[in-house]
Amino acid sequence: MPESAPKVDAIVLAGTHLDRRKLIAGLNKAFLPLGSRVCLDYLLEALSRARRVDRIFVVGPEEELRRRVPPERWGHRIVPETGRMLDNAWKGFRAAEGLRPEIGSPEREKRPHLFLTSDIPLAVPEAVDDFVERCFAREAETGEIVDFFPGVADEVALAPFYPRPPRRGIRRPYMETKCRRLRLANIYMVRPHRIRNLEILQQGFTARKLTQWRSIARLIRTFLENPGGIRGACHVASFQAVTVLDRGGLTWLSSLARESLHLPVIERTASMMLGCRFAAVVTPYGGLSLDIDEELDYEIIQENLIAWREHQRTLLPEPLLPGDTSEKEESAAAAFDGPAPTPSSPSSGKPNP
Repeated sequence: MPESAPKVDAIVLAGTHLDRRKLIAGLNKAFLPLGSRVCLDYLLEALSRARRVDRIFVVGPEEELRRRVPPERWGHRIVPETGRMLDNAWKGFRAAEGLRPEIGSPEREKRPHLFLTSDIPLAVPEAVDDFVERCFAREAETGEIVDFFPGVADEVALAPFYPRPPRRGIRRPYMETKCRRLRLANIYMVRPHRIRNLEILQQGFTARKLTQWRSIARLIRTFLENPGGIRGACHVASFQAVTVLDRGGLTWLSSLARESLHLPVIERTASMMLGCRFAAVVTPYGGLSLDIDEELDYEIIQENLIAWREHQRTLLPEPLLPGDTSEKEESAAAAFDGPAPTPSSPSSGKPNP
């Protein structure tokens, strides 16, 4: 990516969850202590040092943000939280947009913004720059503007963080697609003005973990009310079917269900449902996917923070071809001196992305 590539404003979502059961040790995850800092500090340091990031906006509890992570530390701007994740994201975007009154309407609509959650302390500047550059590179290759880029990590990127005795690690379930196993990362590059169906986006975020059949059914019902929703509902059902069939040992049936989960097809369905151009970007930086979902995650990331961050900083990103995983997975696992994990068995114990 040439040095003339544009920079983007970053919006960090650090809102306090209304359900106290979702807090970790009674704290907003942004403020969890990690070494001499809090979790949010690591992400803000990465963004402040990233070459592709311009201004930084943090949406969350204003008074607590000023006390725990003062703006003069990383040069970020604080935006008071307002409600749901999507509401906070939109408010952060409006704050960023409001500070550029000189930009005209057509250019304003096309200007992308970076959105991240606050609970990814393994984020490093290299990972942020690489993701932004991959997004712009995909647009350059296709000659099309993409309105919504979600980051995803595959098993190659996440293998180094698996448990490897005597070291504890984190292993989570994947979205099983036709060519590779993917997990949603916590980074997005978005052109918010061009998304025509924001409510379907909110519903997708609300139910994205898909931990219970009730939430799966609710998401499918929401999808069916949307143009393209039948195809979207079929994708959700197929994702769950693959997981269930794999756990039951019916791999031949799960492989048939997986055949319908081709990433370009999923992208086209998402584009239809959101009313904008949608395309996933696979990041080789698995740390962007390791958010702190629960207290055990917090403990394990505390134990491995220095080694895992160093691994992310020294990672040499390279695009992966479908099926070209075994050799590179072994190489990635070698960074922590242990045998490579077996990718053929389904993951369990954590919710789907």
